[in-house]
Amino acid sequence: MSEYRVSYLVTTYNKLPYLRQVLGRLVAARLADEEIVVADGGSTDGTPEYLRELFEAGQIQQFVSERDKGESHGFNKCMLMAKGEMLKYVTDDDAFNYPTIRACVDFMQEHPEIDAVMGYNATTQEEDLTYARVKEDPAVDFMRWYEHKEPFWMIGLPLLIRRSSLPLLGLFYTGVVFVDLEYTYRISTVKANIAWCTALLSMHVDNPNGNFNRMSPKARETEYTRVRDYFVQSKRRGPVQVLLDAMEATKRPLRPVKRAFFDRMGWAQFQNPEVFATGYEPRLGEDHLAAVFRVCDDFMAAQNQLRKTEFIYKAQAVSKVMPQ
Repeated sequence: MSEYRVSYLVTTYNKLPYLRQVLGRLVAARLADEEIVVADGGSTDGTPEYLRELFEAGQIQQFVSERDKGESHGFNKCMLMAKGEMLKYVTDDDAFNYPTIRACVDFMQEHPEIDAVMGYNATTQEEDLTYARVKEDPAVDFMRWYEHKEPFWMIGLPLLIRRSSLPLLGLFYTGVVFVDLEYTYRISTVKANIAWCTALLSMHVDNPNGNFNRMSPKARETEYTRVRDYFVQSKRRGPVQVLLDAMEATKRPLRPVKRAFFDRMGWAQFQNPEVFATGYEPRLGEDHLAAVFRVCDDFMAAQNQLRKTEFIYKAQAVSKVMPQ
C-alpha cells in the first residue's frame, strides 16, 4: 500500500517569485496523506535555499536541487522519487484547484482500472487579469478518442496518473520541450484507460518566462509537427476541407479590424463562449503576482460552483496492444 494518496510533483528553474506563490498555496492545501516532491534544475536565484527551508520545516517531503536537462528530466526524477498512489504534476508558474484534484484522486481510488484522469484547464494573461478562457476543444478531442480511439493531445496541467500505471504510460520523453504534447499523444495511443473530469482542475498563467513564449514560432511549429506526425497518420484533405481552410485563412486577418470597427460604432458583437470575465479588481498595495494567483484561485472556485463534477470513463479489462 502506498505511503501517500497523492504525490504533487513540482519542477522549477530560476522562477522563485512564481514558485513562492505556487508552493505557498500547495503547502497550505496539503493534507497529511499527501506529499510534495520538488526537482529544482540547479537554480541560482535563491530557490535551493527556499526549498531547504520548506523541507526542514516539514512543509515539503522530498526535494533535489541539481543541474538537469529540462522540465521533463525534472519530472522524471520526481516520478521515480514519489511514494504516492497517484501522481499530480504541478508547474512552477500555474494555478491548481486542489479540492477538484482530490475529487479525481477519490475517483481513481474507487476505480482502480483507471490509468489517468484529464479535465478542463483555464488560461489567463499575467498582464491582463480581466478575462480567462476555458477551451472546449480538449473535451471534444477526448470524446473523439473515447468513441473512436483517435490519438489527441492537450495541455498537461490537469493530468493525474496512477503511479502503478507508469510501466504502461512511461516516463516523460526528454527530447522535446512541449512535454505534455508528446505525453498526452502517447498515452492516448497505448490502450491506457483515461477518464475525463468535467470540472476545472488548473489554470495556466501566460507569462513571458514560460517555455512556449521562449521558443520561436518556427521552433514551436517544428516540434509540434514532428510529434503530431509521429502519432497521427496524416489524412488527405478533401475539396470541401480545402475550401473551408482557404475561407478561414482569408477571414483570420480581418477579424481584429472588424472587432475594432464594431467597438468604435458601439455595436454588439458575438461573444466567444469560451471567454469569461474574471471580475478582477486591483487591490491597493497588492503584489502583482499575488494578484495573479488570487484571481486564478477565485476564478476556478467560481467556475466549479457552476460545474457538476462528473467523470466520463469506461470500465475495461486489460487488453493487448496487438489484436488477438
